[in-house]
Amino acid sequence: MSQAASIEWWNKSLDEVGIHSMDKLVSADANWSTVLQSGRDDLARAISITGMTCGMDRTAVEVGCGLGRMSTALAEHFGRVVGVDIAPRLIEEACRRNELPQVTFEVADGVHLRPQAITECDTIFSYEVFYYINPDGLTTYFRDAFQLLRSGGQFVFQLNMEPVRWKTRLSFLFRRVLYTCGIKHWRGWPTGAGYRRYHHSPEWLSRTLTEIGFRVDKIAGPTARQQWVVASKS
Repeated sequence: MSQAASIEWWNKSLDEVGIHSMDKLVSADANWSTVLQSGRDDLARAISITGMTCGMDRTAVEVGCGLGRMSTALAEHFGRVVGVDIAPRLIEEACRRNELPQVTFEVADGVHLRPQAITECDTIFSYEVFYYINPDGLTTYFRDAFQLLRSGGQFVFQLNMEPVRWKTRLSFLFRRVLYTCGIKHWRGWPTGAGYRRYHHSPEWLSRTLTEIGFRVDKIAGPTARQQWVVASKS
């Protein structure tokens, strides 16, 4: 899928699925307070697994921030948070809902990770985003993350590392058929063709991050679908 098609799909997702499209476990009738609490809960689990360094003297960048659900949670642990996303529609809504002066949002080009608001940061964080990016695109993000981080900074992100088996591929096709028929979501998941994932193995991740210059500190999680990677800039 082209970058333009990806941006178009994510822009449409807000109107087609609503605010709960950012997390299928959030009910369709959830209010914004419930959505934000789900972000706090998800971040608490992430910190528990990763041991991510937090502090109000630190700056964090969230990649794929969407509506700012996790950015708001990060602001309770960091002094400044910059959320970036490729979808202008989502960033517009994130800015509208944001009430925290230490949190800002901006549109990324989907090719590079180069926020305009800052030139360096202490932490780069991403949740449920990177498995939608192909290996070449993800490698570019990794290089940009290394340049953006201060010495000693942490790159913390989550991936679904479950292999893409035939049942998953069949579900991709099934959802596309549903979308063509006008059904925009099924069993809590969007049905648009852009909603598909890539498999990035632990071996590939470790090798790629190390070649760029990172030290891979941890790859861990409760299941293959919820694996967290922690890499440091030495």
